[in-house]
Amino acid sequence: MIFLSGERPPWRKSIHFFFANCLPALLFLLLAMPVCGQSTEEERLQQIEQRLQEMAQTTTPGLNEAANFSVAKAPIQDFMRGLAATHKLNISVDPTLTDQITNNFTNVRVLNLITFLAKEYQLDVRVMGSIISLSKYVPPIEEKRSVAKILRLSYDAATDKLTSDLSNDSLSAFAKQATKLTKKNIVLAPGLGNRLVSGYIEAMPLGDALERIAFSNNLKLVKSDESTYVLQSLEETATASLGTGSVRSRAAGQAQAAGEMLVDVQQGGDGTKYISVDAVGAPIADVLNEVSYRAGINYVLFSALQGSTTLNVKRVPYNDFLKFLLQGTSHTYRITDGIYLIGERNLEGFRSTKVVRMQYRPVEKLDETIPAELKKGVEIKLFKELNSVILSGGGPQILEIAEFLKAIDQPVVNVLIEVMVVELRRGKSIKTGIKAFLGDSLVQTGGQVLGGVNVTVGSKGINDFLEKLDTKGFVNIGRVTPNFYLTLQALEQNNYLSLRSTPQLSTLNGHEANLKIGQSVYYLEQTQNIVGGVTPITTLSQQFKQVDANLNLRIFPMVSGDEHITLDIKAEFSDFVPPTIQGAPPGNATREFTSMIRVKNQEMIVLGGLEEVSKSKAASGVPLLSRIPILKYLFSSRTESKNNNKLLVFIKPTLLY
Repeated sequence: MIFLSGERPPWRKSIHFFFANCLPALLFLLLAMPVCGQSTEEERLQQIEQRLQEMAQTTTPGLNEAANFSVAKAPIQDFMRGLAATHKLNISVDPTLTDQITNNFTNVRVLNLITFLAKEYQLDVRVMGSIISLSKYVPPIEEKRSVAKILRLSYDAATDKLTSDLSNDSLSAFAKQATKLTKKNIVLAPGLGNRLVSGYIEAMPLGDALERIAFSNNLKLVKSDESTYVLQSLEETATASLGTGSVRSRAAGQAQAAGEMLVDVQQGGDGTKYISVDAVGAPIADVLNEVSYRAGINYVLFSALQGSTTLNVKRVPYNDFLKFLLQGTSHTYRITDGIYLIGERNLEGFRSTKVVRMQYRPVEKLDETIPAELKKGVEIKLFKELNSVILSGGGPQILEIAEFLKAIDQPVVNVLIEVMVVELRRGKSIKTGIKAFLGDSLVQTGGQVLGGVNVTVGSKGINDFLEKLDTKGFVNIGRVTPNFYLTLQALEQNNYLSLRSTPQLSTLNGHEANLKIGQSVYYLEQTQNIVGGVTPITTLSQQFKQVDANLNLRIFPMVSGDEHITLDIKAEFSDFVPPTIQGAPPGNATREFTSMIRVKNQEMIVLGGLEEVSKSKAASGVPLLSRIPILKYLFSSRTESKNNNKLLVFIKPTLLY
C-alpha cells in the first residue's frame, strides 16, 4: 500500500485516536474506582462521628471527656466495658466481636476514640437513644447488573432456515432472540423460564430446528398455528381434582405448593412398576388413590386414612412406597391374591403374632429393655419355659421389634474372679525375773527347766543353798521361814502363722458376685437377779451369745470391648483376737477395702496391703533395787514382746466365652 506524502497511515490514525480520546477516559475510570471506595468509607466514618457529636451535645456528655488508656492485647469486650464505666456511657458490644486492642491513648476525646476503633477494626456504630451499639461492619452488597447474553443465532428468511449454537444458554433468551429473527412467536409453557438448553443446528428449517432443540433438551414442541410455536415440558400432566388435594405436574425448578403432589409411574424391563412421588402436605388417602390408579394396583381400604404427608421418593417398588406412606400411622397392609388389603393394625386379619426365641439372653425382664416407641400398640408376653418373647400386633412393628431383639441377643461373657488373701503373723515374747512370795502353806520345789525356765523354789531348797554357802565360809545370811518360796522365770516364745485363702467367684458380665466365709464363737453370759423381800430370792440366768468373724467379698465386673474389665470391689476381713480381760468374750479385728479398678484380662493386681508392727516392754520389781545394773535381775521381772502382722489381697479376673 502506498501513502502520499504528508498523509498519515490508517494505523497511525487509530493510535492517535486512542491516545487522544480513549486513554484519558480509561485513566479517569481507573483513578476514580479507589477514590469512590475511599469516599464511601470516609462518608461512613463521618456519619458515625456526626451521630456521636449529636449525642455528646444532648444526652451523653461523657463523649466529650478526655480518655487515657494504655492496653496490650486487651479484648475489645473488656476495653469497651472499662471505657463505659469510666465515662458513664451506655455501650453494648456484639458478643461475636473477638478483636484484641493494643494501643496507647492519651487525652483523646471519647467520641474520636470510638470513631478510630470503628475505622481500624471495621466496626459498625449504631445509636439508640443514649445507647451506643458496636458490631462488625458488613459492607452492603452491590447489585450486579446482568447483561443480556447475545446468542449465536442466524436466520435466512428466504429459505426459512435457522442456525443456532447453544451451550447451557437460557431458554427464555433463546425464545426472545429467535422470535425477533424469525418473526414467528416462540412461546414457553409456565415454569420453563429458568430452563437451560444446549444444541447445535446448521441451516435447518425453522420447524425442524425447533423440534430438534426440544427433543435434545427433554421438551415438547407444539405448533398452535402457522406463526406460533409452543415449547412444553415432557413431565407436564393434566390437572386432576382429588377432593381436598390436587395432582399437578411441575417443571424443574418450579416451586410446589402445599397440598399438591407429582406422581410418575414407570415400568422396568422385568415388568416391575416403579413409583416416583413428590408430595407436600397432601392427604394420605389422595396419594394412595392416585398412585394406585396410575400403577394399576387393586387395593381395599377397610378404615379411613387420616392425616397428610410430605413424601419425595424416586423409582421405588409399590410395596416400598406403601411402607413409607403408612409408616407412623395406625394402618398396615397385607397382600391376598394380588390385592392389597389396607386397614388398622388392630383389626381382624391385620394382626400378626410372632414368637421370638432368644439364643443367649434370658427373657426375664427383657420387655423392659425394648424402647417404648417400639412397644406402642404391640402386646408383649414373656414365655420363660421356652426362653421366648411372644409379640402380637401390627406386622411392621413386630418385625421392627424382632430385629431389635436379634441385635441384642448376643452371648454374655462370664467373668471368673480369683481372689487370694494372704495373712502372715509373727510374734516374739521374752519373760525374765525372780519373784519372792510368802504363802500359807509349804511350797515344794518344781517347774520347767528345759525349753525355758519356769521354776518355783521352796523354802527347803533355799535353806539348803544357804547352808552350803555357810559351810564354804562365804557368808552367813541366815535361813528363810518354811512358808517362803521363789519363782525363777526365763522364757522366750516365738509364734508364726501363715493363712492363705483362695476363693473363686464366677458371674455374668454386669452382674454382682458375692462371697461370705466365716465362723462363729459362742460365749456364756450370766445374769444374777435378786428380788428383795423378807426372804430375798436370787436367780441366775445364763445365755450364750455369738461373735462372728467373716470374709465378705462383693465384686461387680463390667467388661468393655477391648477386654478391659472394670471391677467395683468391696472386701471385708474380720478375725478373732484374744480377750484382754480374763473371762471376757473374744475380740474382733476387722479390715475393709473398697475400690474401683480397671484391669486387663488375666492380669493380677494387688488390691491392698496392711502391715502392723507392735512392740511392748513391761517390768516390775523392788523400788530402787530394780533399777541398779546387774542387781535389777535379782529384784525384778521383765517382759518384752514384738508382733508383726501382714495382710495382702490379690485379684485376677479371667474372661470365659
